[in-house]
Amino acid sequence: MEVLADLLRALRNTAPMDTLMRLRGHRQLPGLRREEVALMAGISPAYYTRLEQGQESHPPDHVLSALARVYDLDTDSADHLYRIAHQSERNQISRNLQKTVENWYHAPVFAVNHQLDVLAANRMARVLFKGMDHTDNLMRHAFLAPGAHEFFPNWEWEARSKVAHLRAAAEADDDAPALRDLVDELSSESTDFRRMWSNRDVHADEYKHMHHRELGSMNLRHDTLSVQSAPGVLLFVCHADPGSSAEEALSLLSILAADEE
Repeated sequence: MEVLADLLRALRNTAPMDTLMRLRGHRQLPGLRREEVALMAGISPAYYTRLEQGQESHPPDHVLSALARVYDLDTDSADHLYRIAHQSERNQISRNLQKTVENWYHAPVFAVNHQLDVLAANRMARVLFKGMDHTDNLMRHAFLAPGAHEFFPNWEWEARSKVAHLRAAAEADDDAPALRDLVDELSSESTDFRRMWSNRDVHADEYKHMHHRELGSMNLRHDTLSVQSAPGVLLFVCHADPGSSAEEALSLLSILAADEE
């Protein structure tokens, strides 16, 4: 739900001036307060707060319609809001699969879909990416997070590998609206993504070179596993070659992850 929560916060913080004037008269303070949005949408402030905090997973269409009205969204923007909200429903995975990911104690593990939305992550994975932006989607993380170039010392190679994965997913299902939305978003916000997307590369790399702020550099092998019980869901598993410095770094990462309990 982080994508929907981020979108709602952005809409509230950049509410159009006529909306502010309609609510406040001549007070021209920037953005709307959560209570004001809830009042105009006809929903409780507590419920709207849970929406912005990602704690509500299935906002009904009448709530989305009310929010689109509050923010004076045009047809395209309202459709985008609906797609984001409905995509969050499709991104749910079973509790058993979540438990499988969480119970992986010796390697960072992500459950993702084909456009690399993070559906679940174990404790080591969360600590590995702790403090970084856009960790709800690995494509956004690579191209939009301010710290991505530092986190990936070989950023160009890593970014190309992720674009190759997305290109392969797009060619396998060229009618997926969420994937098209992601490509459009990245194309509009990243010149590097536009450049790489136009190359039409479909070769993904099996190694990940990362630099963690506490553990230093790690060269990790990256395996992609399909989940038979959940079609369309992939497990990204990062592990180290035996005897390598990365193996020691992962051991330290598991200690940091245990401290997060």
